[in-house]
Amino acid sequence: MGAALHLAHVQQTPVRKRKRKGGGSGGDGYDALVARVYQDQRMTPEARELILLLAWLAVRDPNRYDSDGNFINWRKRASAILDKDSPTRQSRLADLVYADRPRYEDKRDGWEQRTCAAPMIRRAGLCGQHAVGHDYTVDQETGWRTAVWYCRRHEPWGRDLRTQRLANPGPEPIPNAGGLVTSYLMTEGEGQEKSWARLYKEAAVWHYDPHWEPPKTYGVVADNWPVPGKDPVPQRARLRLVLGGQDLEDV
Repeated sequence: MGAALHLAHVQQTPVRKRKRKGGGSGGDGYDALVARVYQDQRMTPEARELILLLAWLAVRDPNRYDSDGNFINWRKRASAILDKDSPTRQSRLADLVYADRPRYEDKRDGWEQRTCAAPMIRRAGLCGQHAVGHDYTVDQETGWRTAVWYCRRHEPWGRDLRTQRLANPGPEPIPNAGGLVTSYLMTEGEGQEKSWARLYKEAAVWHYDPHWEPPKTYGVVADNWPVPGKDPVPQRARLRLVLGGQDLEDV
């Protein structure tokens, strides 16, 4: 597999070799990051686990330096924590990264209401009969989908919905899941964006999901995605993790 996560160090100024054994201090940003993670209502268990682990490895792990004060390769340290008791050749890191892949997921609006939504001609309102199939409509601003169900009597109406959708598929949907790890650990820059996108792609391939691709329009950082009806997430200082060339399958 291609390049994957390589945690070298948190970018600091000045950068110099240091020999130290203990953890960091509140000035390294770790304590503030932990507080933000637990206060973030968007947070998932997988993203929380990965963010806190990578940040801890970068600034608090007492075994992160060799005898010359250089950062030790993070891979063995992370693997010892994540995959210590794994009876098979698995990568918990790949699992966590894949769970945080930026993507659009259908909300449940309309998907569980299995009644026909065809409008009635002789009376006001919708059909309401038990549905046998469904298609969906697409919001032309957000690209988000809403399920529309139809009964056997209104199957032609359902086919018309599909024809209309195919003729006007709408824009790329605004992502609404994932992208939390990058919101905390990625600084601005085209190189960083490409590296994280490549990492997410490697995790997707590991999970036999070769069709996943990073959002072309919106990028891989959830903080940068518009949320209809809500104010943008304020920009915040982030810990910077360096990405490089280790394979997820080797973690």
